[in-house]
Amino acid sequence: MKRMRVLWHIIRISGADYIFFGFLIVLGVASFLLPRLEPEFSDFGDGLWYLFVSFTTVGFGDYVATGPAGRIITVVVTLYGILVVALMTGIIVGFYTELLKARATTALDDFVKELEHLPDLSREQLLDLAERIRNRRIMPDS
Repeated sequence: MKRMRVLWHIIRISGADYIFFGFLIVLGVASFLLPRLEPEFSDFGDGLWYLFVSFTTVGFGDYVATGPAGRIITVVVTLYGILVVALMTGIIVGFYTELLKARATTALDDFVKELEHLPDLSREQLLDLAERIRNRRIMPDS
């Protein structure tokens, strides 16, 4: 649950939630408009499939926008889709960076607590602590 909070925090501070929901709205509206503007598209599903294939840059070619309005819609949705995919990549990297920072902070806090209770540690614990410091492994092996 904590990881989901971290992920949601990264999405919120980056503004990606607005961009992602905006993309879904643009995708829905464009999928609704394409069958009305292009003769090759018979329904909403065909428009949605075509736009999905376009913004993922797969381009199967089973549907093609031939009119100027359809081509403009395709360009807008494709560029917006590429932006969303790139943004999600950055969010995933930010998410894992935050998790690694949190893990390092927790390990350092535990290490400091061990140092604060140095007189209470047994000989084995002191030897383990000395070994970890020598090897610069702050976190104990699990």
